[in-house]
Amino acid sequence: MENLIRIDIGDWMINAGIVGICNILENAGDKVTKKANYITIDRSYLDNFEEKYFKYFIDTYRGTLSWNKIISYKGILDNFENSDFKNFTEESLENLNVYIKDTVKYYLKSNSYIAAYELIDNNIDILALERKLTTINLKKKENLEDKLPQIKETIKVIREIIDYFSMEKSKKYLAGKNVIYTIIKNAWNGISFLNAQTKEKDMYVDYKNYFVNPAIDELEANKEKYKYHCFICNNEMKDLNNDLSFLNGIGFDVNRKPSHVWNFNNDVAICNFCKLVYSCIPAGISYGAGSGIFINANINAENLIKVNENIKESILRNSDGIKSLSYKSLISAIQKQEHDSFKYELADIQVIRYEDERYKFNILSRNSLKIIKNSKEQLDRLIKSGYIENKKFYSIYELVIERLLDNSNLITLIHRLVLYKLSNPDDCRYSVKNLIDMLRINYKYMKEIGYMQDIKNENDKDIVDLAKNCGYYLRLAYKAKGSEEKLSGIAYRLLNCLKTNNASMFMDTILNCYLYTKKTVPMELLGVLKDSDVFKHIGYAFVASLIGNPENDNKENGGKKDDK
Repeated sequence: MENLIRIDIGDWMINAGIVGICNILENAGDKVTKKANYITIDRSYLDNFEEKYFKYFIDTYRGTLSWNKIISYKGILDNFENSDFKNFTEESLENLNVYIKDTVKYYLKSNSYIAAYELIDNNIDILALERKLTTINLKKKENLEDKLPQIKETIKVIREIIDYFSMEKSKKYLAGKNVIYTIIKNAWNGISFLNAQTKEKDMYVDYKNYFVNPAIDELEANKEKYKYHCFICNNEMKDLNNDLSFLNGIGFDVNRKPSHVWNFNNDVAICNFCKLVYSCIPAGISYGAGSGIFINANINAENLIKVNENIKESILRNSDGIKSLSYKSLISAIQKQEHDSFKYELADIQVIRYEDERYKFNILSRNSLKIIKNSKEQLDRLIKSGYIENKKFYSIYELVIERLLDNSNLITLIHRLVLYKLSNPDDCRYSVKNLIDMLRINYKYMKEIGYMQDIKNENDKDIVDLAKNCGYYLRLAYKAKGSEEKLSGIAYRLLNCLKTNNASMFMDTILNCYLYTKKTVPMELLGVLKDSDVFKHIGYAFVASLIGNPENDNKENGGKKDDK
């Protein structure tokens, strides 16, 4: 048997597995050789691979695990005891009670933890310690001094629990249980330690017996009499027992769904080593804030691994629970091209997002990549913007990125947001400046795909800026005449013209406005008659500035509404 194992890059799933196995081995200190369209690993790296597998997930996602939430309270307890509880306040007591109720008692009684206690093989009865813990409440006329002995006794019990959880074996199994259900289960399910009927209680042994040992045995076997070939790598294999049904959202049960294959005769089977690689998919996808992302930048293996490393670093560095986190990480990875040798413009990139327990696919085109790179400033200002509709918060940053990924025009979204700003300002967490940023992004997008190529202005200003200024100064003119309340009705009429693409009626309304204020109609507004795309950009920039100050920063008002 050869000492080196070669794994070729292919479709996005095998590529995610390749990135995953690289991450796992390199986290363990093993060296992976990356070539143009494949990687090689040493056969000996499969020894104790089950330990390396779980270690990677625990090390990478440590800060998100419930196991870590329990042991990380130790520093707070040290602070109280080092000050002889002089800095222990009623707020500290409240936080302690929350920790006891929502962290310790909640997690220690979970089924996954109970199943792990017997694997730790320790004389401590952790559930008995959990039962000792109760929240501490101050009664009338009581103060902290009265409760201090009970507080100290409670903290003593908590320290015993934390010490138990801090043991290496506890970390191995309790944190291991965490990553199974928070990370690994996102990619595959129903087999090995994720099979509800498994008889093996130790997930390390279960993973080794199900994935690692069969892969090693197959690599060492004499394959002269094997008559089947792997659907992925084309290597010889003994039978067709391994299928893709364990992969979430992709695989199917060949016994229940024979119609999914040609002539009802299944040949979609994989070898044991490819199955091991597929089990590494959750290590290749970067997860954060309940979603995951993988960039299938398969120009070569090194760049495939590098760009997903950038994604992972960005997610782990910024894991603050923002819904649009994975999008932000995607953009951060792309914008790092200025510092990395990889040039994303060379080819379109497949982006796979894991959201709501489903995979979503996009092709990030060269045009979209260029727009995203050149719109960094505008996109950054949109990160915390959004609006509330039917008691649900929608991230504008996320909506914009989704449309760019889908190569879609932003105009329909802009119309909705301008209208919403006008009709429901209290539910808007964005400013007029954010709307102008979106128009600038869309203007770049339209020019990039070949529209509005002949649009030129003096002083090299784009039509969005010029129209924004026109709307702003007309608003000031109405304000000077004490007629600012008329602007809402005018804005509704102009929005209706934009929705129906009626440039003539739009100009009639504007002419009446300038006649009322005795101002000259700016030449820039005549551009609405050139074509529908120019009309939309000039129109929405004008209306947005008419209803609010385009230079007003939403730091001052939370983006709810602009000064009027």
